Amino acid sequence: MNLVQIRFGNTLSGQIYQARQAQREFQKRLSAQPCDVQIETRAKKPDADLKLPYWSNMMRASLLNLIIFIAVFWLYPEYHPTVHLTKSVIKVQTVNIPETSQQKRPPPPPRPQVPLAVEGDEVPEDVTIESTELDLDKIFIPNLASTAGTDLDEPLDYMEIDYKPHPSRIVTPEYPAEARKKRIEGKVTVKVLVDKIGNVEDVQFIHGPEMFRKAALAAAWQFRFRPGKHQGERRKVWMIMPIEFSLD
Repeated sequence: MNLVQIRFGNTLSGQIYQARQAQREFQKRLSAQPCDVQIETRAKKPDADLKLPYWSNMMRASLLNLIIFIAVFWLYPEYHPTVHLTKSVIKVQTVNIPETSQQKRPPPPPRPQVPLAVEGDEVPEDVTIESTELDLDKIFIPNLASTAGTDLDEPLDYMEIDYKPHPSRIVTPEYPAEARKKRIEGKVTVKVLVDKIGNVEDVQFIHGPEMFRKAALAAAWQFRFRPGKHQGERRKVWMIMPIEFSLD
């Protein structure tokens, strides 16, 4: 019953129940306090309730906004955007182009007259046939005495020959065990004599580490080349060949 009265406090029975409860609370506090202490009960003041002026303030604010909107529309009835166009400045740039003149080409040379075709084996009367006898006195015979002193077996340097020999087989030299153990690398340059067939006829050591000398010469003897040519003849040629010894 108490819960119902508390829930529906706006009814008459609810208000009576709340008044009784307030009276009981007051009597309880009065009995707990000394008699010489004045007890003041506080109640809610109607003028301090913020809900009471809410609707009046809402109406005043709405009326003020309406007056402001009417004033704005009256002062600025319609807004017309304006666009100001400025005159564009045209920059004129003058370019001096030299005057071109057309030159006449010289006339082409006259074409040779095309001989007339003659039917049959008969030769026209206006055609003369010269003698075709061979005059041996007018034949030029070259003097072979100038080439008699040249020896085709004499080897040439690779800088003097027309077509240098081209390697067709390169053999990798055997790495010396001592150099491999000490992890020594180097480069050896040898001089190889290539004969007319392309085989190695002679090998000479030029420079490089001495420990690679034997392995480089042994590998160079196994090289093969395409023969070199000079003035249309195969010749012996000395070639300079570098041989690298690397552990990679």
